[in-house]
Amino acid sequence: MTKPKHLSPTFSHAIIDPSLINVFLTSKGSVPSMICTTPTSNTTISLGDFPEQPNNIWINEIDYDALPEVPIFFPIQRTSTIVDDCSDPCTIANRITDCLQKLSITAECNPNEASLLAEALDHTMFYVRLFKNRLMSSSSSKGILVEVQRVTGDSFNYVKYARAVLAAARGEVVEDREVPIPNYIPTIPMLSPSCRTDIECREAVESDKEYILHVEELLKNYRLDAVLLGIESLLVLSDGEKSQVSSAVAEAILRGDHGRSIIKNFINGCIHTSPRMSGSSPEENTVDYEFRHYENMHNTALAVLANALRTLSADVVAPEIICSLLHSEEWMGQSGIIDALLSELSHAEHQSHNAYHAARCLNILLDSSFEMRKALMERGLSGVMQVSQQVGQRKHLLLAQECDAALAAMAGA
Repeated sequence: MTKPKHLSPTFSHAIIDPSLINVFLTSKGSVPSMICTTPTSNTTISLGDFPEQPNNIWINEIDYDALPEVPIFFPIQRTSTIVDDCSDPCTIANRITDCLQKLSITAECNPNEASLLAEALDHTMFYVRLFKNRLMSSSSSKGILVEVQRVTGDSFNYVKYARAVLAAARGEVVEDREVPIPNYIPTIPMLSPSCRTDIECREAVESDKEYILHVEELLKNYRLDAVLLGIESLLVLSDGEKSQVSSAVAEAILRGDHGRSIIKNFINGCIHTSPRMSGSSPEENTVDYEFRHYENMHNTALAVLANALRTLSADVVAPEIICSLLHSEEWMGQSGIIDALLSELSHAEHQSHNAYHAARCLNILLDSSFEMRKALMERGLSGVMQVSQQVGQRKHLLLAQECDAALAAMAGA
């Protein structure tokens, strides 16, 4: 038996060929031109031999003897465990899928090889594989080897995921906890506006502009790592719990203040551009890292938009910004941002992470005003939320929680 295939790493800091420069934004912040901006199909990315799964069932009809054996020269990862008190692969598989649901980690399953490819919200990817335990020589003593192998992503968070998955495989109780996220900059206490002097206020405004200008320069770059760093910077700066300039950045994202619309156009372009729905996908048994880059950008843009809406909804100085979206053609018009968010929810089965961030955005809009809530309900939000709620209950806890909150808000309307 050959060693299971895994994804070979590449490096995001390589210089892009000049012919690909048109992929990224111009100084106007236009939409990348290599990807179709209009969804053409409901197909999803196929990584390796992992077919689409209609639900979270991984292994339901396989016995111990059907499990693959560990190849002699295949080095087992240190993130592995032997379950010697259970010889039923289905039981262990159910434990693992339940754990992934609690951690809101999506998975593409391959029941034929007793393996799955999981992806967390922070884009950490890893394999989970089941093998016969070759150390168990007695026919009356059967054990199952569970191996977790990192593919891409943050090593620190991967260790947390691996420990939780292995503990669940052994039948240990995995406590409900928030999904670990990358260690961003710590929150620094700020002076409230009423406590600032005029000089401090002017300095704060200048500091806000510097942050925004720095992000704009990154987004206009033609290197993969620079553009990704730019949008990840927005993810941090737009979060009111981690950033001192979240309000200014959130306004730049939603309104493009002071005549600078690069950030706004970039985020809107990424939201309307979904690689999974554009019909472009990597060849079988390969991973197109350029494709993965666009996919991560799309997901991060949805998260940035949710952060910006949350920041401004909590800002007593600028609540009218969110209310004004109701009269914005860019948001409420045909093929606007609202339609894009509803589309993400409708694809929750295969794109649960995107659906989660879309649900975050829609929840904030539901609470913004009665008129906005009425407009969203007229577009069929209730039905889409109910379907997404069922998906979340099976495979994505955070999505289920957002859908629960949205349905409760609409029920009380």
